[in-house]
Amino acid sequence: MKQETTKQQLLQGNNLAEHGQLLRDHLRQAVRGALGELMAEEVEALCGARYRPEAGTLYRRGGNEEGIVYVAGRKEAIERPRVRRQRGDGREEEAGLCTYRQARSAKNIEQEIFGLMSEGVSTRGCRRLSGETISAATASGLWVKRSAEKLEELRGRDLGQERWFGLTMDGVFLSRELVVLVALGITRDGRKKVLDFAVGSSESYEVAKGLTARLQARGFRVEGRLLAILDGSAALRKAVVERWPDAVIQHCVVHKERNLHGYLRRGDHGECSRLMKRLREAEGAQAGKEALKELRDFAAARNQAALASLEEAGDDLIALHLLETPATLHTALLSTNLIENAIHNYRRQTGRVTRWRPEGDQVERWTAVALLWIEPGFRKIRGYAHLPKLLRALAPPSAPGCAGSVPNSPLRGAAPGGADVLHSTGAAASALTVTANL
Repeated sequence: MKQETTKQQLLQGNNLAEHGQLLRDHLRQAVRGALGELMAEEVEALCGARYRPEAGTLYRRGGNEEGIVYVAGRKEAIERPRVRRQRGDGREEEAGLCTYRQARSAKNIEQEIFGLMSEGVSTRGCRRLSGETISAATASGLWVKRSAEKLEELRGRDLGQERWFGLTMDGVFLSRELVVLVALGITRDGRKKVLDFAVGSSESYEVAKGLTARLQARGFRVEGRLLAILDGSAALRKAVVERWPDAVIQHCVVHKERNLHGYLRRGDHGECSRLMKRLREAEGAQAGKEALKELRDFAAARNQAALASLEEAGDDLIALHLLETPATLHTALLSTNLIENAIHNYRRQTGRVTRWRPEGDQVERWTAVALLWIEPGFRKIRGYAHLPKLLRALAPPSAPGCAGSVPNSPLRGAAPGGADVLHSTGAAASALTVTANL
């Protein structure tokens, strides 16, 4: 009768707030009714039909009493049936219903509580939103347990199941002496995936070395040369080259533009940005070299420190151009923006943490949850339809369709300041070879 009244109220309701509350009440009543039917079926299976007990049965009905169940993210009071069981010594004992035992378990709302906390709700907020169903301390313990499972899930994924061609790494500083180095992989069809991360006191070579070693141990492999997009950090570059000696290193042009602005007077920022834009839009090795030369001439005429910064990056700024790839791929692959966006979302997910404790696994657990939370929002890189041309340029010399060998990758050769750059003769040879392959 009560359900029929609620249905009529739902059909006739005009106030949206009242209508929504009536709907939620109706759904809870429906769930409780369904649970009552399940318990009644279990009682009948144990005791037989009401008033017609089966001969020799060990179970009998024992009336009803108030109970507690966890459904739809809340704790609900319910009237549950009791069943008595006869023991071997002639005495009786309470026989718990399997249905009620499962419905009473707080595990039923763990997923809802964990989802709330993943979205930024505090432990006290979870307590209030669940109608005091779960305490703040219990919610905190649940977070520790489930976040540890997320960490195991992230680092337990077999990276050998995907076909990769690209890698980008960048660090996010949580405090002055705590950094999380995140690695993002790019598949051959243009999808982005979180690979792994490492926690350290700085974005050092040792931290990056441990991360790249773990990537290889977990099955991260590329067919041909690896394309690594880095922000210019010498430590990250060294760690990548150590694991993949023939990797093509693309220096982030956005980081370099910001770096140049730091050396140039404000009045030159506009011209510098225009020249960097021309570099990003240039297509092919020749156009890339011309754009880079114009940028070098501009820096040389204004600031020697800016010129030194450009020379330090060398031809890594146009590594993608030297592969003779379409300019449609430049938006995604000339900068580390594809991982910067992920880090921005990572900061948003972890921003409510006021005190990081590196002595335990707190940083690792929170990072795993945050990275797995943002990963479903990844899209394919821009220009992914033209990836086959890039993949042919990165293919090993012995691969089908490769005419001859590539004398030097953009890693070969040493430049002043310890940065490896491509010799001009090597660049021309590589460009000719790739052009022939295309």
